[in-house]
Amino acid sequence: MISVYIQSPKWVFRPRNTDWRYTRFMIPRISEFIPDCRFYPAQSGIETLRSNWRVARSVLYRNLKISQRQNYESILDRKEFFRSGCDAVFCHDGFPKNAQSIPVIWQNSILDPEMSIAYGRTKGQIAIECEMKREGFVESAAVQVSTEAERVRLGGLFPDIADKFVAIPFFLPGVIPIEPMALEEKNSRDGQLRFLFVGHEARRKGLTRVYAAMERLPDSIRKRIHLTVVSRFSDGAIRVPPFPNIQIVGEASHGRVMHLMRESDVFLMPSYFESYGFVFLEAMAQGTVPVVPNWEVQREIVDHGKAGVITSGDADDLAHSFERLCDERDWRAQLSANANRRYLEHYTPSVVAAKYGLLFRQFSRFNSKVI
Repeated sequence: MISVYIQSPKWVFRPRNTDWRYTRFMIPRISEFIPDCRFYPAQSGIETLRSNWRVARSVLYRNLKISQRQNYESILDRKEFFRSGCDAVFCHDGFPKNAQSIPVIWQNSILDPEMSIAYGRTKGQIAIECEMKREGFVESAAVQVSTEAERVRLGGLFPDIADKFVAIPFFLPGVIPIEPMALEEKNSRDGQLRFLFVGHEARRKGLTRVYAAMERLPDSIRKRIHLTVVSRFSDGAIRVPPFPNIQIVGEASHGRVMHLMRESDVFLMPSYFESYGFVFLEAMAQGTVPVVPNWEVQREIVDHGKAGVITSGDADDLAHSFERLCDERDWRAQLSANANRRYLEHYTPSVVAAKYGLLFRQFSRFNSKVI
């Protein structure tokens, strides 16, 4: 039996936080696919308070425009860990500085520098992040990143610990892929192409780019597209172009979004900044062609353009992609089939859980040796 302690607070004051929900609720569901894997989500009240205080302080300082030193450390409740009888710690938070000889699998990375600089970070800030995270990388039993591209880049950046970086995609246990017959029917139907944008931070996720591309399209092409936008617009309202074929959906349940993805032909999220993008995988499972930004992680997700469209985000480039998707049915259908196949081969829960199982088994005998 493999026993893994999940270092994640019991609650957070921002319960929609994707990282927290993933670590706290999705990772333990690996046991549904790996029967000999047991998970113990942390129950420590004091560490929950400490974690929330760190986040609240960061938000307060940012709002008051007070400079602060970025902290990539956390504290592990060692007593609770030993009581749990677990073999290792899985952590997405800062690296637990008091882990000592306890093996820690740290899910962390240094994001695509090209993307970070384009979004406003400086090379100096990235260098500081690298230096501050190095200690955690060195102390980790393994560092789990989400893509092979990150593993290779970080291995080159830290050659002395290159073997510690392990690439495993995100584990999404709730995704049900489209049936082959339904996919064939979707790719052979006539009528308007159904485009879908999903992103509550609509500005960061690139909705302004989508609208600018729509405005550049000839009327004859634009009329062949129906765009549905699902967003709370949490980072600011966006003017909607005066076209009748744009539908705005504010809040939508996960089930509703999955239904929209299954019914859509193209999924749009040409983000300015995107650490990963669960929704790309969810769209690919439905054979919906993802249009992704030209960043390191997203290029790999869509197999460098074989299973989706990669865009610079420039309005003309995006408009050209829209026009081609409308005009070239065979190309679009091939992308759709490739996207679905890539999901089934690389991103299904059983495939990803098996990779996590191999990682966790490396540390299944450590606990009895920890002092």
